[in-house]
Formats: sequence, C-alpha cells, structure tokens
Amino acid sequence: MQISLVYAVALASAFGLLLIWKALRFLKTPARRRLCSLLRKRLIYTTFYRRRIGSDNVSILTFLKILIYFVANIAACALDVGNREELANRCGSLFIINLVPLLLGGRTSLLGDRLIRLHPSQSSLIHRWVGRVCITEGLIHGILHAMLDPRLTIVQSLLLSLATALMVFSFIYVRRYMFELFIKTHLLFALMFVGVLWFHIPFRNRRALVCLSLTSAVWLVQKILWLIRVGNQNSGRKAANEVTITAFMSKSGVPDAASVTVPLKKNWLIRPGQYIYLTLPGVSRHCAGFIQAHPYSIAWVDGSEIILIVQRFAGFSANLHHANTHTNFEFSRIVDGPYGSPHHLNSYDKVLFLASGIGIVAHLLAIRDLLVAHENQSARVRRITLVWFLETTNQEQWVKSILQRLMENDQRHIFTLAIYIPSEDVVQDHTSLGMYERCFRTDQALDLGWFISKENLAEAGSMAALVCGTAHFEEAVRHGVRRCEQDIHLLHCGFQPEDTKVSAMARSRFS
Repeated sequence: MQISLVYAVALASAFGLLLIWKALRFLKTPARRRLCSLLRKRLIYTTFYRRRIGSDNVSILTFLKILIYFVANIAACALDVGNREELANRCGSLFIINLVPLLLGGRTSLLGDRLIRLHPSQSSLIHRWVGRVCITEGLIHGILHAMLDPRLTIVQSLLLSLATALMVFSFIYVRRYMFELFIKTHLLFALMFVGVLWFHIPFRNRRALVCLSLTSAVWLVQKILWLIRVGNQNSGRKAANEVTITAFMSKSGVPDAASVTVPLKKNWLIRPGQYIYLTLPGVSRHCAGFIQAHPYSIAWVDGSEIILIVQRFAGFSANLHHANTHTNFEFSRIVDGPYGSPHHLNSYDKVLFLASGIGIVAHLLAIRDLLVAHENQSARVRRITLVWFLETTNQEQWVKSILQRLMENDQRHIFTLAIYIPSEDVVQDHTSLGMYERCFRTDQALDLGWFISKENLAEAGSMAALVCGTAHFEEAVRHGVRRCEQDIHLLHCGFQPEDTKVSAMARSRFS
C-alpha cells in the first residue's frame, strides 16, 4: 500500500471533519439544536440491532462505526496486495496492531474505566468487535501460511488451535448459557495465546516485538495495580461485619430477589450508576466461589455499607437464594470496585427516570443526589419524575424502604413517583408506600411516548430521560423519545437487566 495514498486519505478526512465543524458554528443556535436533535434521534436513538442476553443494543451510529472499522481493516489487508504471502503478512501486522486495544480491555481495565471512562456496555462492545476482527486476521494469517508451507511447527499449531478455541467460546450462545465457563476459559486461552505468541514472532520483526512488549507491559502493570487495589480495599483495621443476605419471597413461596448488604473496610467515594464485582467464597457449587466475581449495580449507600438488589437467575444468584431461603445468613466476601462513570444530570431542568423491574436499582442513588443538590442549590433541576414499570407486584418490596426515604427527603416536593402495576393486584395494597402526595400507583397500560411528551411539556427547560430496563422496554423508550417533537437527551445506564419469562409476559402492558 502506498504511504502517500494513506496520507492523502487521512488528510482529506481530517479536513472534511474540520469543514463540517466550522459549518455547524455558522448555524444559529435554534437551527443547530434542531439539527443535533434530528441527528441524535436518527443515529443514536434508533436501534439497528436489539440486544439479546449477553449482548448489547447496536444503534445506527454504533453500526456505522463498526462498519467503518471493518472496511478499514479489509482495505488495509487487501488493497494493492500482490500475492498470498503478502496478504498473510499484512493480516499478521494488523493482528498485532489490533491486539493492543484488545489486551487493554476486560472487566478490570483501569485504563478504560478511569481514564477513558467507558460504560461497561461500551467497553464490552469494543472488546468483542475488536476481538472478532483480531482473531479473524490471526486465523487468516495462520491458514495462508499453512497453505504456503504445510509443515507447521508446534508453536504455529498451538496458536491456530488457541485462536480457534477463543473464537468458538466467544459465540453468544456460549456466553449466554455457559457464562462461568466462558469467563474462565476466555482468560486462560488469552493468556496462553499471548505467551505462545512470544515464541512465534521473530526477533528481526522489531515493530511487532515493540508493539507486543509495550502491550504486555501495560497489561501486567494494570493487573498488578488492580491486585494491590483489591487487596487494599479488603484489608485494614476497620471492623466490618460479614455480608448479610435477606431474601424477598414471591407469592409461591420461592425467593425471587435478595437484598445484599456489604460492609466496607475502607471509605469509598461512590457515585450514582456505579457497580462492584462481588466474590462470595461460601456461595457456590463445587467450592469455586473464590474465583467467581459477579457484577452488581449499587442500589444504595448507607454509611459504610452498600446495598445490592440481586434478582434470581440460574447460576450464582440461584445458589445465593438457595443458601438463604427463609432467613438471614452472613458470608465472607471480596469486593472490587467501584467501577463506572455517572451521568452528569445537574445541568438539566427536568430529569425523567424510567425503569422496568430490577432496573430501578440504577436510579435510586441518582435521585438521592439530585434531591440533595436541589436542596443545596447546586443543580438546575426543578422536576424529578420516576416511572417504575412493575413486572410483578412483588417487585415493589425490593426497594420499598428506599423509596420511602426518597419521598421523606423530598422537602421541596419536586419528586414524583409513578408505579405501573399488574391490573390483577391493584386493589390489594394501594398504600404500600404510605400516603405520599406525589406517589401514584396505577394498573393502566404505560404509554411511554405520551408520558415522555407530557413530562417535557410540564415545565420549560432542558430535559434528560434516563432509562434502565429490558431490551424491549428500552426500545419502547427510544421510540417514545423519537416521537417527541422537542429535544430530549436520552441516556442509558451501564446496568442492563436481562429478559425473563415474567418480563416477556408483561410486554403487552407498555408501548
């Protein structure tokens, strides 16, 4: 590939972006706002592919980014290629380049979480697609060289086998149904792959060696810092009780969720929307709990304790509920966190929180902080509304006490709570949260587009809508925001609740 051609394309792209930016500055403020609102609704709020379990929503803009990344790699591999050997060498070079952001990803990436401040869904999406491209280029490199010289060495055979294993175990069906197996095998195969790669790259290929050396060094330093951080967080003189687990029972007498109170040995600065990785060695099958770390969104902070709400699914959460069926138990723990970056909501006049089921846990701390900021006159917000779509009435008990505290802290009456419950249960407990003036419970169907538009027209000023729910619920919110003529900023939480049979049955109650 000619260097002059690459330079010309890069220069033209940079110049074109500069012209677009300058042209936008000439537009009047109302016109610029309308244009930005239109672009957000068409590119960001429109879903190209709805997420499934173990995946993420892909918007039109995200799809375009992925497409550009694919096209760039294909062009770099195939443009002006002479023969198979040159194609194999190019794929190998691009594989090494793409390996840099790939190795710096993962759940314990301090670079992505602290510096770049990527949300978990964004980091996971980047890691998956870069990994797919990287492994594909590595396999093409290996297969083409095997076709040119069928006599493979042990190192080459190991690399091809490990690359194939990484690709097979990364399929969505493996991640969905064998998540614990995927996590452990993925890390093991990745470490083995990088280790064998050191024996494969020749010393004369200085560019590849420098790239691999820097990446490995940064990865190693990052992991050492992470281990020091985790050790420091879980040690100290400060006395801390063990983890307390309290089950919430469903109507059938089977626990469907649990409140997990985790005491902290160190003082943490916890912000809304952050999450932790929790390890409970005493709660696992096959005595393997000490190597399992599970992410949970922080629902509440009470002094030196954090509260998690864990919904029951298969695997670890099922073991958690099985160990604590009818009473309270205490367990030792290892806590890693907090991770995640909060949304900055203080600059909006109106904030609308929308949640379905367990998604409520992502909003509670944000509402508390906004109420405190409004009381201290450090935020513009003057209207806060929470819409909670209950899939079953039992879910109201999960955060009942926390919602009562939020209502009591609302001294200036800017917080409104609307709870949508199943129709067959509406008459059973119409005062479960107490007689609060700004708390409404209804069994009517939830028209998200109408509700969002009503909230936006209730008062003047800018508005943000923060959603956390199942894939279908979030898609309905996206559609409702696109239907509104006004400019509304739609934000998504890092926590993404999974679809269940109960949530699937409740889809007919919202639109």
